[in-house]
Amino acid sequence: MKVFISYSTYLDQIIALRLQTLASVYGMTIYVPPATTRQETSGLLIPEVQNQLRESEVLLAVITHVPVPSAVNEMNFAVASQKLLIPIVSQGVPPEYYVHFHPHFLVDPQDPSRAEHEIVRFLAGKQQAETTKNALLALATLTVGLLLFGSDSK
Repeated sequence: MKVFISYSTYLDQIIALRLQTLASVYGMTIYVPPATTRQETSGLLIPEVQNQLRESEVLLAVITHVPVPSAVNEMNFAVASQKLLIPIVSQGVPPEYYVHFHPHFLVDPQDPSRAEHEIVRFLAGKQQAETTKNALLALATLTVGLLLFGSDSK
């Protein structure tokens, strides 16, 4: 399975790179865009990123702050291409930056299991192979954990 991880900040990139390493255990191919693509204020997607988006089956969006234009464009591309989009959002991100992406999963540091349960329900409703669901669930759960871990170090 090919997964694209969209992110905005340096801390989000650390989470994405950790997920990339951990997800390889599940046989997933994870693409994390280079940090230089996060600095582009126009949000234009370079050809390499566009190709990786086209080839991916799933886009996992890690949103801990206001997303940069390139991250928003990546999510919009996933929606337009009818790819599976899993936005996992830290509490405190202004809603206008994620409410247009359905579903989205809000991680409350006081109750992270709620987001995990919502992700389980979402994936259960998707018509995908059981192994794919299990791998995505593991990846999403890792994301929730890393978001919580990262929020403690800020």
